[in-house]
Amino acid sequence: MKALVFNGPRDIRYESYDDPKLEVANGVILKVEKCSICGSDLHMYHGDNIGSADYGAGVEKFCVGHEFIGEVVEVGANAHGFKTGDKVLAAGGTGCGQCDACKTGRAASCRHSTAFGLSAGLNGGQAELVQIPNADQCLMKIPEGVSDEQAILLTDGMATAAFGIGNSGLVAGQTIAIVGLGPIGLIGVELALLKGASQVFAIDPVPERRVHAAALGATVLAPGKEAIGTVLEATGGGVDCVFEASGAKAAVDSVIPMVRRGGTISFIGLPQHDVTLPMMMLIYKNITVRAGIAPVPQLWSALVPLVQAGRLKAEGLFSHHMSMSDGAEAYRMFDAREDGVVKILMEVG
Repeated sequence: MKALVFNGPRDIRYESYDDPKLEVANGVILKVEKCSICGSDLHMYHGDNIGSADYGAGVEKFCVGHEFIGEVVEVGANAHGFKTGDKVLAAGGTGCGQCDACKTGRAASCRHSTAFGLSAGLNGGQAELVQIPNADQCLMKIPEGVSDEQAILLTDGMATAAFGIGNSGLVAGQTIAIVGLGPIGLIGVELALLKGASQVFAIDPVPERRVHAAALGATVLAPGKEAIGTVLEATGGGVDCVFEASGAKAAVDSVIPMVRRGGTISFIGLPQHDVTLPMMMLIYKNITVRAGIAPVPQLWSALVPLVQAGRLKAEGLFSHHMSMSDGAEAYRMFDAREDGVVKILMEVG
């Protein structure tokens, strides 16, 4: 098969890779139809760290990508919820399928949970074919009324935004700042307004992303001291909640000064080792901090009805459409933030 393969930092190649074999009875083989690049993929692309994994050098080649949809073409004996021909979306990662957490629908709590496309141990879906272990827990048939673009977003970004906004503790009438306006942050703007936020401050260095957030109804700001001052003045001392959706050091450093005393900060951006929190400021401001990885399948039951009803649109996020054969250029463009790129949808085959 053809796939986008990690060959080292800034070296994603469209090349031949062995077809996956169905090696687990609870799995399926998926023929991928569409896939996309997540902002967290750029840590790998840069040769940085994701958790304890270092992508700087000496990494075995593997297929990348954890956001994809497609058609089931082979089903294991212990995968009971799917049949060949089903059009499905896959959660961005999964667990072992055998432990108590997996068996009770909490694969994100599995000690062996991991994302697709981080190593050869669980190859990703920026490929013509991909093996999906633990299929009954991490696949969903694409529901009626959900577009392919929305289905791709349900694999990760939409659920991660919902998780992050939920962790922020936002309730109707409160103010929130959303730092980082990639697709997750922009969906966060929509969700915050759906929850009844009285004002949403949306902060990002990319002008096109701020324009998108403004069209949704947010007050947009470029990052920096001036933005923090504007938030403090407009709110009389800070927002009730902050949703940090970047993970970059400058973004993380900006959030504590703009939240009110007794407020809440929600972190979902993947940080590097140089990102830290000032504990003294957190304690003296009595700030609640929540962080984590979204349990994607657990959030589908709440998100899908919002999408089907047209209340959560998540429109206009795929600024570019390309072929997977042009994946190396897609990664370069996405990393460089060229041409107003927000998110890239790649057609497979």
